[in-house]
Amino acid sequence: MGNTSLLAPVWYCIPSKRHDGGTVHEWRKRGYRVAVWRDVGDPSLDVELVLTGEYPGYATAVNTLILYVLCNYPEVRWVVAGGDDIMPDVNSTAAAIADRCEKHFGGTFGVMQPTGDGHGIETICGSPWIGRDFAVKVNGGTGPFWHEYHHNFVDNELQRVATKLGAFTQMPDLVHRHDNWMWTTKVRPQFLDKAYSRPEWDKAMAIFMRRESEGFPGHGLVE
Repeated sequence: MGNTSLLAPVWYCIPSKRHDGGTVHEWRKRGYRVAVWRDVGDPSLDVELVLTGEYPGYATAVNTLILYVLCNYPEVRWVVAGGDDIMPDVNSTAAAIADRCEKHFGGTFGVMQPTGDGHGIETICGSPWIGRDFAVKVNGGTGPFWHEYHHNFVDNELQRVATKLGAFTQMPDLVHRHDNWMWTTKVRPQFLDKAYSRPEWDKAMAIFMRRESEGFPGHGLVE
């Protein structure tokens, strides 16, 4: 029997507030399928899956997308999370990266972060590849991202928890180029103003520091 990771599609699961979906079409051009969370009233996008509703925050939105995909498409073994300002690696196919992840972890219980883009990506899971077994088992089966976070520090916790579970690796030869306003000349998008306000940042940091000091309670696996 052939390597199933070479046969199964890889899905890119993100929320998008940009009118045109930002970089989602670049992912589709590279052979990924795309699942997007859109606010009520936002224009739809020409992607494989759009879920629409009041935005519940990054963690809950992406968990919902990932679990929907994994439940409805049982052949899927790997998903990727990120944002609509991130580009896929241009030198490797989705199937080839999935195959590398599968071989590294010996299955789909794992999280892999490409780190070739730099900008401190080594310290977080800003655009991680997440295996099926990890996604459906961690945090008591509620999805790979801890639900308390609205935006910031959600990627910090994912890296720490995956590392704690012996299920994390980085691949520095892979590049998910992140066109982030913080290290470009672009102005911060207005829809991110609240997320990056001092009260929201401090609230998220306090959640992370508390949870880290307590060993990330609730991150255990469900069988």
